[in-house]
Amino acid sequence: MYTLLDDALIRAADQFPEALLAMFGGGDMGTPEGFYQIETFGMMAPIAVMVATVAIGARAVAGEEANNTMGLLLANPVKRSTIVLQKTFAMVLYGFAVGVATFAGVVGGSLLGGLGMSIGNIAATCLLVTLLGLAFGAFSLALGAASGRSRVAVYGTVGAALLFHIINAYAPYSESFTWLAKWSPFYYYLGGDPLLEGMNWGHAAVLTVLFLALVGLAVVAFQRRDLRQNG
Repeated sequence: MYTLLDDALIRAADQFPEALLAMFGGGDMGTPEGFYQIETFGMMAPIAVMVATVAIGARAVAGEEANNTMGLLLANPVKRSTIVLQKTFAMVLYGFAVGVATFAGVVGGSLLGGLGMSIGNIAATCLLVTLLGLAFGAFSLALGAASGRSRVAVYGTVGAALLFHIINAYAPYSESFTWLAKWSPFYYYLGGDPLLEGMNWGHAAVLTVLFLALVGLAVVAFQRRDLRQNG
């Protein structure tokens, strides 16, 4: 698609308001990296990963309770923490599966179109988007473990993701609120421009620590809460 874009169309796209492009991750349509950042990595890739991770996280504990199967599961000699960690492992597998599929698709597009994009930078971006999705998946896991309700976990996570995305997109346009962007997980995803600059290991570490902290919170919340009996 990128190789078929007319120069006039690219110039017209560059005239879009920066605030509008920011909602889609920003980027310069005149470069392959900018094209992919707007078309794929700005919104589509994060949503794809989150669909998998948030769904698993929300149903990991709350879903079992809603189906009245958690009591049967805990009747076996298994710790609550073990259940949460095993569910988390499944979430990680699915999250990385989507990340790998995204990597394969973008690399394939770059090779077929002769775009010359850095495979290492594509891998870095896909790893960061996977970590971003896992962080929000862990958030849904923590909400589900604390409330026992799948809807609370799903809607709460979707609302938080939307809020943080808007903060990351628009906070930099105000000198008074620029600092807010660094409180958004999305900042540590594309804030270092990984498609052009490669992996920012500090940003990857922040997302990893956030994921682990939320999983730990989910374990503590589930251990301290009585099971719901009516789903």
